[in-house]
Amino acid sequence: MRKIVLLWLFLTSSLVFGVAHELLVRSFEKNMIELSLRPIYTTGEQPKLYLFTQTGHRLAKATNGDSFVFDVSNTDWIIAEAFGRSSLGYFMRGVRPTFLKLSSYRQDPHVFFFTDPEKYLFYVGVRLPQDWNLLDCDFQNLKFRRFSFNGLSYLYTSEKPRDGIHTLTLTFELPYGLRKTMKLEVFVFHGLVNTLRGSAAPMRVEPVAPYTHVVKPGETLWSIARMYGLTVPDLELANGISDGNRIVSGTVLKLAKVHFDSSLMSIVINTATGRLALYYNGFLVRVFPVAVGRSDMTPPGTYWIMKKEVDPALYWFGEYIPPRSPINGLGTRFFQLSNPTYGIHGTTKPWEIGKRISHGCIRMFNQDIETIDAFVDVGTRVVVVRNTEEFPIKWTF
Repeated sequence: MRKIVLLWLFLTSSLVFGVAHELLVRSFEKNMIELSLRPIYTTGEQPKLYLFTQTGHRLAKATNGDSFVFDVSNTDWIIAEAFGRSSLGYFMRGVRPTFLKLSSYRQDPHVFFFTDPEKYLFYVGVRLPQDWNLLDCDFQNLKFRRFSFNGLSYLYTSEKPRDGIHTLTLTFELPYGLRKTMKLEVFVFHGLVNTLRGSAAPMRVEPVAPYTHVVKPGETLWSIARMYGLTVPDLELANGISDGNRIVSGTVLKLAKVHFDSSLMSIVINTATGRLALYYNGFLVRVFPVAVGRSDMTPPGTYWIMKKEVDPALYWFGEYIPPRSPINGLGTRFFQLSNPTYGIHGTTKPWEIGKRISHGCIRMFNQDIETIDAFVDVGTRVVVVRNTEEFPIKWTF
């Protein structure tokens, strides 16, 4: 520790007498930082740049003129020192800034969208990492205004965006000259905007005894979930697993139930009329025809979408039926509900839409469920009702 303090005093002493170089950050990707060194004097030879880190000195992995690329993995900060010689032969040293914390460069902003259907306002909300500044938003040439509230930055417009899949680009300024862009694929449906295929709604994780499980040879997420009274999506969401078919022996799994608190989107299914309604913030967006369970096999109640699958395979009494097979009745999309007995999916038999024919699942035209899949979040509330009433324009959930 004493050596680090002495080195710090040595390097920063140049601030008292002035510095000879300016340090700029050009890029930061995957723990590789590109730094630019600008001499504040007429150079006689190209200056050299060195870094001191938590794990010792580091030399540049690549240099190109005034550009230096360093590997800064396994360190939270860097201390820079530059040396050069002027055209008159004088030795020049010192750099500003000398000390850089890397936490700002390793974080990502959190971006979310909200549309107010009553006031026709579209909002882009951004939670910025420390020392970041939001410069610009480019989306369909819309003109945005901005404000800040409760630590968040907001951009908003009264212009209605065009429906379809589009790219939204945000530009940020980070410390010491670095500019960074973030491109997001979004889906616009009836003027409402969400990340393409949605994201995960806010969730609560409820630990379940014995709280962890070590995967043994031959075990699957399905068999482990049954062992503890959980569902496969519970285990996937609680452990951040994107593909539950790829778990390996020795993996330590957290055992927990997942509960979703809220989502801007809600789905209401009326088994009496064979219709499905999509709501956004309580406002009716669109109604779709569906096929429902025969007799009372689709029970009324409140569920949540726990998992969304593209081109799902069908497992029928131990038999594997591949995606898009004519005998795979799940169609092109499948939404697993919080009650694992039921789901919402497409169909390979579109002529059955509108009928009472399933074993309890909700079937949709493939193009309709693909539209919903592109828009709604995991964690979307699904309410099943049975009555003869029309869907209200506004629903209070």
